[in-house]
Order: sequence, then C-alpha cells, then structure tokens
Amino acid sequence: MGKLIEVEVAFLSVDARSNIPIVFLREKEREGEDRRYLPIWIGIPEASAILMKLTGETPKRPLTHDLMNNILKELKVKVESVAVVAIKDNTFYGQINLKKGNRRYHIDSRPSDAIALALRAEAPIFVDEDVLNESGLSEKTIEEMTKRQAKMELMEMDEEEIDKYKV
Repeated sequence: MGKLIEVEVAFLSVDARSNIPIVFLREKEREGEDRRYLPIWIGIPEASAILMKLTGETPKRPLTHDLMNNILKELKVKVESVAVVAIKDNTFYGQINLKKGNRRYHIDSRPSDAIALALRAEAPIFVDEDVLNESGLSEKTIEEMTKRQAKMELMEMDEEEIDKYKV
C-alpha cells in the first residue's frame, strides 16, 4: 500500500447506462481543476445507507451498517479509518482499520461497506494514491461529464416532456 490520500463523499449518482449507483469520493486537500474524484460503482443497499447518513435520515430500526457501528461501540472498538486500498480487474478493495486498546486490526471490506461504516463512526476515509492515480478523474473531467450527461438527457426528451419545463 502506498501513500494514503484523505477523501470525502462528494455525491452519489446513478450510471445512466447500467442504472447502478456510483459514489464519488473527492480529495479533501486539493482544490480547483486539479482536485480528483474517485467514482466507485456500488450496490443499491450500500448507496441507500450512504445517502441516509449524508441526508441525516435516521431509520426506525438499525440497518446493517448502523448495527455494525453499534456492535463496535459496545465492544469499545474504534473505527480509526477506512481506505480504498487497491483496484484489481476493475474491482476496488477496501479496508476497515479498527483499534481496541493497543491492538490494531485491518479488515478486508468492500469500499461501499467501509464508507457507510465510516460515515456512521465519523471516521476518516482514505484512498491509496496509486488507486487515485489509476482511476481518479479531475474536477474538470467531472464537470464535462455532467454537461454531456445533461445534454444527452435533453436530446432524449420528447416535446411534451420539454414543454413541462418552459417558463
């Protein structure tokens, strides 16, 4: 594992072609066009768990990631951090870093589960610099993709749908 770069959850989106949720992680330190984002395709339950935490929504009963966080707290285990540590064959690998007393544990995880847990435990999220170099996108690229996506959506609208937005 190389140098770790601290990131934050920037936003969630949905892949227009596959309808699969994507979580976008954003570098915390870097600003402007050079700031990098890491898109990770995730499952619907993990996307829901991440979105609920980001929006401050509290479930009536604990969801899986809430339960995991509650168990760790009860056992006095601290989630020190989580990290996206590798990408192999288009699959991202995550790690949950725990501490209990003087012992540290590094648990293999899907990045989406690690992110959902980190948000609940208020733990920092990191990405290995090599992963960010290989799969990261610049802020400028993200902006261009967003514009292209909006243009494609407009082109796919029929006149009746467009009329809904006329002022």
